[in-house]
Amino acid sequence: TAIAVNVAPAYYQTYWFRLSCFAAFSALIWALHRWRIHQLGGEEKRLRDVVETIPAMTFTTLSDGSNTFVNKRWTEYTGLSVEKTSGEGWQRAIHPEDLVRHSEKWRISVATGQPFEDEARFRREVDGEYRWFLVRGVPLRGQRGNIVNWYGTLTDIEDRKRAEQERERLRQLEDDLAH
Repeated sequence: TAIAVNVAPAYYQTYWFRLSCFAAFSALIWALHRWRIHQLGGEEKRLRDVVETIPAMTFTTLSDGSNTFVNKRWTEYTGLSVEKTSGEGWQRAIHPEDLVRHSEKWRISVATGQPFEDEARFRREVDGEYRWFLVRGVPLRGQRGNIVNWYGTLTDIEDRKRAEQERERLRQLEDDLAH
């Protein structure tokens, strides 16, 4: 004689339970992913707010020195959009007398990886006036020491330059009076 015994599987051994566990795990991973994206979005906004409120014009370039980003102050001051500034477009804003010297110094810094510092006049879109700026750029290096990006600022030094010119004019007057 034979007795047929049919034992039902425990609930944790069923396909519907396993499918439910997989769906719950997938939902948890998706929720964690969305939460992390939201968190990174907030951090990006805070960082962008910092960059946009710095009291100077800021820029970033690739390792070859071609421009990839300028902040809102740059676009408002020069009237050049981010697209017009990209690559070598930023040179349109420099005074013609400063262009060759400034560009050559920038090219040397990019080639050697040394921090960049120079003074040059940049054109203001509103009235076409040129003002003096101190331009500084530093490279960001990767783990192997290669340059990944350049980050820089342009700080208005027009008042300082005028004071230097006035001081030089006064010194010249004193020399003339002494003569």
